[in-house]
Amino acid sequence: MIEVFEALANRIKLNEASVLVTIIEMKGSTPGKVGFKMLVGSDGRIAGTVGGGGVEFYAINKCKELFQSDQFSLKETLVMKDSLLGEKSGNLEVKKNDDVAINALCGGEVTLFFEVYKPAKMIYVFGAGHVGQAIIRLAKQMNYFISVFDNRQNVLDEIPEDICNEKKCLDLPNLHTKEKSYITLDPGGYVIIVTHNHSNDLQVFEYLYRNYPDQKYIGMIGSKRKVHEGISFIKKKLNGEINLSNLYSPVGIDLGGDSPNEIAVSVLAEIQAVTYGKTVNHLRLNYDDIK
Repeated sequence: MIEVFEALANRIKLNEASVLVTIIEMKGSTPGKVGFKMLVGSDGRIAGTVGGGGVEFYAINKCKELFQSDQFSLKETLVMKDSLLGEKSGNLEVKKNDDVAINALCGGEVTLFFEVYKPAKMIYVFGAGHVGQAIIRLAKQMNYFISVFDNRQNVLDEIPEDICNEKKCLDLPNLHTKEKSYITLDPGGYVIIVTHNHSNDLQVFEYLYRNYPDQKYIGMIGSKRKVHEGISFIKKKLNGEINLSNLYSPVGIDLGGDSPNEIAVSVLAEIQAVTYGKTVNHLRLNYDDIK
């Protein structure tokens, strides 16, 4: 059983989805016993067992369904029969009232409890300066999975390990020359560009729209003038073939204030609004007007 908890802890650390299945009750003859546990990933069983056979086959498939649902827990009782209403059902489960009848010869019942561990929302922060660190600290309180990138290892070293999940030193000044594989980003993640140098911001901007243009949110800091110049530069460099509907620059919503903590509140509030489809007063420019 220890290996199940070790595997679960490792997957949580890596922000990978899992379902923990536990036998919480049994009656009669069953392949598993109360307390048996199994950890399942999107591609199948990872560790442990709930007894094998039809019960385990059913549980693994149910876990795969749960990954696609909004549920975080589920309890089901499996009634093991060799037939249902006199008809052979093979290995297919058939719903009957609140139970699930499966094809088995042992004739017992087993109740399974499914606990769903879904990945936290990803935030990628390019820039580990004062604004970046303020964003990281607030995002941590909101339970995001946080990756922070900078080209200054000494600045990254200043960030406590307990407020972010990943720190990586990148060659930001030459990022536009790098292959897509240089960084791996989740397509559903949120990206915030707040480096210490506007030139580096543009390097990240170009890299993203060359390699990861479909991020859910890309926020880039800067004055209106710098953002205008930067977008004009990128549009020309990419021959106008760029969809900026996911770009929020200048980043944040119009709350007022320009301290790192105030900017962090503005940025995280904007991400929250984008996530839940709320109408707010964004600071972003009208990019269609920029040639």
